[in-house]
Amino acid sequence: MRTQILIMQPGQQNELRPVHLPEIDRSIVWALREIVEPITGDRMAHVPVLTDFLDGVDYQPADMFVNARWHHYDPPLPRNEAATILYRRHVLLNQEVADPEELPWIAGPAVLFKHRVWDGNGNGLMLEASDETPMR
Repeated sequence: MRTQILIMQPGQQNELRPVHLPEIDRSIVWALREIVEPITGDRMAHVPVLTDFLDGVDYQPADMFVNARWHHYDPPLPRNEAATILYRRHVLLNQEVADPEELPWIAGPAVLFKHRVWDGNGNGLMLEASDETPMR
């Protein structure tokens, strides 16, 4: 499957990059790790988010991956505002939270996939579709 990722680095412009993922779900987790972990610098952690790649408000569930050990770094990784907004939107629209600042924030690089690649149980999805449309 051909898809796109958006690499969000704190304090830098986002980078759009095409990627190819296998269509067999058993190997998708390894393929995700090969794509994500060189960018995040450590083991990946899945973060559910809501986003609209067309810059609108038609928010759809999406898969974002971050550094799983970001809280172990000294000095700490910098806060990633763009990734934090996506994560908090998901939580605020799905849970009762009075103050968004009470929620955790994302630190370090984040990798956002245009297509769903995670099933919510820690498994990669069987991928079928290909998309050539640009992601913003």
